[in-house]
Amino acid sequence: MNKSLRHIFPAWLGSILLPLPAIVLWRSNYGRTIALCLFFIGCANLVARAFGQEIVGDVEHPKQVWRSRMRTLGMALIAAFAIFSLLLLVLSDTRDYVAVALAFLILIPSLCVVPHFALLTRRPLAAVVFTLCTVLGMKLLGCVVVVLVYGWHADAHVPPYTDMPWTHPNLLVWLFWLFTAIISLSLYVMGERRFCRVYDRAA
Repeated sequence: MNKSLRHIFPAWLGSILLPLPAIVLWRSNYGRTIALCLFFIGCANLVARAFGQEIVGDVEHPKQVWRSRMRTLGMALIAAFAIFSLLLLVLSDTRDYVAVALAFLILIPSLCVVPHFALLTRRPLAAVVFTLCTVLGMKLLGCVVVVLVYGWHADAHVPPYTDMPWTHPNLLVWLFWLFTAIISLSLYVMGERRFCRVYDRAA
């Protein structure tokens, strides 16, 4: 665990420092949105770096190694979330607890989706990009469903059905959460299976 933590520490530090300028210099809703996006990129990069290194097989069972690595990453992500939330609440003008809740939800696709793409591509940058595109795709899929339900003029409603009000979730928000949860669970299982195969081959 100590070796793993030393390996991912620069990426962990980057996940905290990357959104810091947006928090300090852009004190608005857009600034907090950009900070959350940068925090997502930092967390995804942290997990991608952990799985981007060469896997060396040993006498341990691959599922035990997988769970140990995921526990280490889980602790690192929770620590990054705690510091990011503290900085957000202290340095921003408002006590935006919705942004804190969204930052916590960011940890789920970071921990569940990134390992699959990192093991598939063996390139951390590609894993981050594919993860962001996957989560964005869940929103687009939700928009398709919203348009099928409310029609092509769903954005003309007041408030628009294509907006995502986090404090008063509409159909799009619920669909986004549902689709993201499904894809996260699916890719987590696929990532675990791929890791076990790679570990067995290395052993």
